[in-house]
Amino acid sequence: MLLDVSSTGPLDTARLVANLTSGIALGVAVPWVFVALERSRLFSASAQYEPLGPFAVGLGLLALCEVTGANAFLAAFVGGITVASVSPQARDAFHRFGELVTELLKLAALLAFGALVTPVLVGKVGVAGWLFAVAAIVVARPVALVISLQRSTLGWREQAAAAWFGPKGFASVVYGLIVLESTNGNAHRIFVLTVITVAISIVAHSSTDVVMARWLERHIRA
Repeated sequence: MLLDVSSTGPLDTARLVANLTSGIALGVAVPWVFVALERSRLFSASAQYEPLGPFAVGLGLLALCEVTGANAFLAAFVGGITVASVSPQARDAFHRFGELVTELLKLAALLAFGALVTPVLVGKVGVAGWLFAVAAIVVARPVALVISLQRSTLGWREQAAAAWFGPKGFASVVYGLIVLESTNGNAHRIFVLTVITVAISIVAHSSTDVVMARWLERHIRA
C-alpha cells in the first residue's frame, strides 16, 4: 500500500484507511475464530497436527487479504500476536515447525532475489547509487542504533558492535522483490539500490564478524 502512496498518482485516503483497518480486523478475527473452533469438540486437532494450525491461519489470512484487498502485512503481524495471546498452546506447538518453514521460505526468496542480480543491473547503479548504499550501511544504520541505545546498559564496545551489525535481516530482500513487482514508477531504481546495499552488507559484515567477535572476547577476558 505504501508503494501506491509513493507513486505519482493521487492518494486515495479512503482506500488507504480501508486497507489498513481491514488488515487489522482480519488479523484479530480469523485467529480468534480458529482458536474458538479448535477448542470445540467438533474441530479439535490431535497433538500430531497442532503445529499446522497457525500455519493454516496464515494461509487463510493471505487468501482473505488477496480477495478483500486488506493489508496482508498488518494481518500477518496482528494474526501472529492474536494467536500467541489467546492460545499459548498453539504458539508453543508451532514454534519448531515455524522455524523450519521460515528458513525454507527465506531460502526460496533469496534464490529468487539472487537470480535477478545480473552484471547489467549492477552496471546501472552509478556513482550516486554506490554512495547511497555505502551511506546506508556505514552512516544511517549505525547512527540510528547509537541513538536508540543511549539509555541501554551496554558498554560502548557492545553498542559499537550492535551499531555495525544490526539490526539487519531478511526483510530487505523481500521488500526489494515486492517493490520490483509493484507499479511504482521508481520500482526498478529502488530494487537496484536494494541489491547493491544488500550485496555490500553481505561482504562487509561477513568479513568483519570474526574480527568483531574476537575484539569483544578480548575485552571480556581482560
